[in-house]
Amino acid sequence: MDENSSSNKNNITQDLDFTKKLDRLSSNEDKIKLSLEEMKKAISKESRPDFKTFWDIKNRCLVIFKTPLNEVSRAVFWKEYIGLSNEVKRLKNILNEQTNFEVQQIDLAINSLEEDLKKYDDVLLSIKTIEISEKITFLLSKKSFYIKTQKELNLLSAYAARVNALRKEIIKTQMRISVKNKFLKRLGTIGDIIFPKRKDLIGAISEEFLISIDTFTEKFDLKKVSFFVLKDEIKSLQNLAKKLTLNTEAFTNCRLMLSKCWDRVKLAEKSYKKERQKSKEFIDQALLKIGKLKKIIEDNPKDKSISNEEKDIFDFIKTFRLKNEDIKFLKFKIKEAKAPMYLKTKKIKEEKVKVVDEKEKNRKTKLDQIKNEIRSLVDKSDLSIEELELEENQIEEKLKTFDLAKFEKLILEKDFRALHHLIEDKKDKQSLNSSDEVNQLFIVFEKKKKRRQTLKNHLDNLNKQLAGSGLCFEKAMMYRDLIDEEKQRLRDLDKSIHDLEEKIANLESN
Repeated sequence: MDENSSSNKNNITQDLDFTKKLDRLSSNEDKIKLSLEEMKKAISKESRPDFKTFWDIKNRCLVIFKTPLNEVSRAVFWKEYIGLSNEVKRLKNILNEQTNFEVQQIDLAINSLEEDLKKYDDVLLSIKTIEISEKITFLLSKKSFYIKTQKELNLLSAYAARVNALRKEIIKTQMRISVKNKFLKRLGTIGDIIFPKRKDLIGAISEEFLISIDTFTEKFDLKKVSFFVLKDEIKSLQNLAKKLTLNTEAFTNCRLMLSKCWDRVKLAEKSYKKERQKSKEFIDQALLKIGKLKKIIEDNPKDKSISNEEKDIFDFIKTFRLKNEDIKFLKFKIKEAKAPMYLKTKKIKEEKVKVVDEKEKNRKTKLDQIKNEIRSLVDKSDLSIEELELEENQIEEKLKTFDLAKFEKLILEKDFRALHHLIEDKKDKQSLNSSDEVNQLFIVFEKKKKRRQTLKNHLDNLNKQLAGSGLCFEKAMMYRDLIDEEKQRLRDLDKSIHDLEEKIANLESN
């Protein structure tokens, strides 16, 4: 609205200037000549033609053409007048096409922004996270908060920048007011989602960072922590403050608090350097020894002389009375020199863990294959008893190479018992099919009774294990599944024993 009102004021000023110039002229020819010149100026502006001024002057010029004029002059002026009218129509068409293109592009840009907002969570995952230096140890507990909040702020700031850029573009573009208002309304709806949320997050992260800096300044003690360690922490905090989207008040207060700490560190450093001059030669010798230690570690972190070299350095340091700051500094340098060794050790441990994990993964894969083999055999009921027993023996041989955990044994037992019962059932059916003699039936009957007792004993043992020990949920569920399966097998076995009993009774009565 400000831009439109400014434009209207300029038009009014120009109109008054033109009127004054026109009133000064006496002849109509001069008035038309001035009008044509002003019309040319209006459409030949570097930025955009001033159509309103052009049409206002054109209408006035047309009135002057109706007054008495020299016929030759009238013809010349009229030709120029028509030429300018045609030129302005051509320019208007070009600008309309340009404006339509701009409207389409703005519409596409707003659509894109609206679609991105609908996929907010997915877009957020692709946003790069900030890095927080490990030197700021006291911030580790809040590290995830800062990273998560700043990540979201980066996305919202990007959206906000797009909204503001589009708003400026819309105001600048010469489109119809109704279209302009429609676009601005859509941007306003988007802004109502983005800006309040961004403001809240800026407030939250600013408040938390102020608390963190307050904590840092309260615990700031050059007697307990060496100045060069605190110096690194201050630098890291200052860099973090630049990365975080803080409000002006929080950023200023944090900067002032850290500046005060920095001044204290610089004074301590200045004092240290002054005192250090006295023991510089000794410290330089110690640093040379530390440099030698560092070279040994870099060449071979497992070198057996490392511990001796380190002991020699500490013994050397004890021979001279040094200030606490000097001792802390040298210890810091020793730790820094040994860093590659720790990294190497860490890498070796990681490699070992990786190898163990890989072995465990392969072991579990092979176990899963064996489980699938057992289940596949249970499903292949068309195989002969000999084939099933052969496969069973081969699987048992494979399992001997595994050191099975109790839980793994339980899982395999569940599948193995299903296979075992299948084989026993096949044997019983084979015996019954081979003969209907009472003696043969009695043999099968007794075998089934023994199997029933074994099955019942196993079921009782499973119930005791389930009731008598505090199992985790997963193991308890496994025990219940196994008990349910064994109960079903017991019911099936009881039914087959009952049927066999009736068959024996019928044969004996006959």
